[in-house]
Amino acid sequence: MIRTADVDDAAAIARVHVSSWRATFTDLLPADFLESLTEAGYADRWRRFIAERSNLAFVVEDVSGDVVGFASGGRERAGEASYKGELYAIYLLESAQRRGYGRELVRAIAGGLRQLGLDDMIVWVLRDNVTARGFYERLGGVYVRSQPTTIGPATVEEVSYGWPSLDRVRY
Repeated sequence: MIRTADVDDAAAIARVHVSSWRATFTDLLPADFLESLTEAGYADRWRRFIAERSNLAFVVEDVSGDVVGFASGGRERAGEASYKGELYAIYLLESAQRRGYGRELVRAIAGGLRQLGLDDMIVWVLRDNVTARGFYERLGGVYVRSQPTTIGPATVEEVSYGWPSLDRVRY
């Protein structure tokens, strides 16, 4: 089940966030940086994010009611002139992947962007995260550009995918 996140979900979102980063970015980011991530630190961050009503946050729960994934979005943050909406993050526990949850989370974010009066969307993804890039390409995202970014102690390349119209997202 996909639903709007509330501040009480912050700890569960943080658990998914840290776990999925450690699983996804093992070969892309330094191990000591990934080990330094804490659920407590991310829970505080997510409480603040969710409390800001202009942000979008959704969670997916499994059949037992546990949060197994989340997505966040809102207004584009980096000044990308061609896009007004942004999918900030989408993460699922490994056990919840390849079940359609990701597509439904993207659908929820797209719906939220429409409610904000936004009709397009961009997302940034690490260049070497080929699984995520394939996911966005299957959803109809078109390559926009690349840029360096710093995550912890590492400088890595990220690429963006965009949907000039939310009607072009292929769920």
